[in-house]
Amino acid sequence: MGRGGDEMRPRGEPVSAGNEQRVPGAPNDLPLAPPADAEDELDYAGRALRDVLNLIGLTETEISAREPETAGDGKGLVTQVLDVYGNDETTSDDLGLLIGRRGDTLSSMQYLLNVLISTKYDSEYVIGLDIEQYRHRREQALIEMAQRIAAEVRESGDVITLEPMPAAERRIVHITLESEPGVRTESVGSGTDRQVEVLPADPA
Repeated sequence: MGRGGDEMRPRGEPVSAGNEQRVPGAPNDLPLAPPADAEDELDYAGRALRDVLNLIGLTETEISAREPETAGDGKGLVTQVLDVYGNDETTSDDLGLLIGRRGDTLSSMQYLLNVLISTKYDSEYVIGLDIEQYRHRREQALIEMAQRIAAEVRESGDVITLEPMPAAERRIVHITLESEPGVRTESVGSGTDRQVEVLPADPA
């Protein structure tokens, strides 16, 4: 676009270094880099996550670590899960911004944490991240949906194709229906359009 188009764009006022706009609640001493003196991968990930939360003003939060327990946690793929909770109702509501639509922002944060870990450490350590039990609630909803769909497929004999899902959510559906009698699952499509099909089980 030529200069005419550039001139039509709205322009904000430049902010000098002495007039920085800080996020409300962010600390005065902002971290300039990930922690350099972490004890191990878990300590490094937890402290980096704390820095991110502080930077965006979410200081009234608690971070805890645990073993992955279910497919929704990434059991079999993830080494440790970091859970984030708000210490008050307002902060819990604000944490929804870090979940994003269908968990997109949460997935991006988890990815970035693991990039930081893999850059610093030569290991296969993988962190899972959950905020206000979003992944747990989503897993339960997917399990219940998968079981309803399996019942429909057994009754009708039809193939039912689910809406496109991220790989982690498709995995939950596949694992849930592995033990369901009379049905089987397949993934079809590619990229962000990849879907799970629930089909009648092959006759014995």
